[in-house]
Amino acid sequence: MLIVEDIPTIAASMQAMLLQAGMDVGLAVSGAEAVEHKRSFQPEVILVDLDLPDMNGISLVERFAGEGDCGLIVVTANDHAAARVAGLETGADDYIVKPVPARELTARIRAVHRRLSKSAEARQLRIFVDFTQRCLTGPTGTRTLLTEAESAALETLLDAAGTGVSRDWLSRVALKRPPHADDRAVDQLMMKLRRKLAEQGASERTILSARRQGYMIADPSLFRMISPEPPATEEATPPDSV
Repeated sequence: MLIVEDIPTIAASMQAMLLQAGMDVGLAVSGAEAVEHKRSFQPEVILVDLDLPDMNGISLVERFAGEGDCGLIVVTANDHAAARVAGLETGADDYIVKPVPARELTARIRAVHRRLSKSAEARQLRIFVDFTQRCLTGPTGTRTLLTEAESAALETLLDAAGTGVSRDWLSRVALKRPPHADDRAVDQLMMKLRRKLAEQGASERTILSARRQGYMIADPSLFRMISPEPPATEEATPPDSV
């Protein structure tokens, strides 16, 4: 567990709450220190304040969400709807407004832990993708059919090999048109694709939303491509002997 909070009294109070709940807790007072602590200690869950001295907390959440290896909870005094949306769309698993009771904070952290455990199980999965037949096949052998747009979007995300693909490009490739102003069609498409991947046991974080980058596959190694079988060729008949 890592708390990223630059106000010492608040950081100490949160740390005391979580230590009393039996959690191991580290502290970072800046974004740069949080990056170093994460690299060194590899916490499973990070609590991030939005008002940091050296960077916007949203940028830190975006960076950590892109790495896809820990849970993220924004804990801030900022209760504006725009900040909530930005935090959650950037990749936070939860958004909590200070002050927060100790029992609620620990309950929300444990809820994120449970989701992480399911994600760890999902990382052991293999989902087979057949773009010719436009279908997914998971460990149970059941098939989930994809629409043409869903198949094109998934293929584009996998081709990007874990880097972000813009909403504009996904719209052009999958929906065959440029996006309109305030167009949410790509977001709706990603929501449907996430649901179909979940039917095969994938985590809800398999497709990540990267702010200003669109969408990306968190772990491309989860997928295995099924290559179409080459057409059968007739064996040449030897000429009659003379």
